[in-house]
Amino acid sequence: MLELRNVTKTVGAQEHIRDVSLTLQHGSLNVLLGPTLSGKTSLMRLMAGLDAPTTGSVWFDGKDVTGQPVQKRNVAMVYQQF
Repeated sequence: MLELRNVTKTVGAQEHIRDVSLTLQHGSLNVLLGPTLSGKTSLMRLMAGLDAPTTGSVWFDGKDVTGQPVQKRNVAMVYQQF
């Protein structure tokens, strides 16, 4: 299970993600949809560990992995460009 708990991501003065909490269950199919610049990629980068949240935490199987390097996480992401 992957959880985001009250995650916010700020870059400079610009807020990319604000207070997002979600839970993704093992074996489920999850889709992020939204217009350009809505934060889809920012959320994916936070889940994969490529970026760290400004506030909040990322949990994997009940363990806080917020400060854990991307190499030690069992999460991956794939970009699809049409």
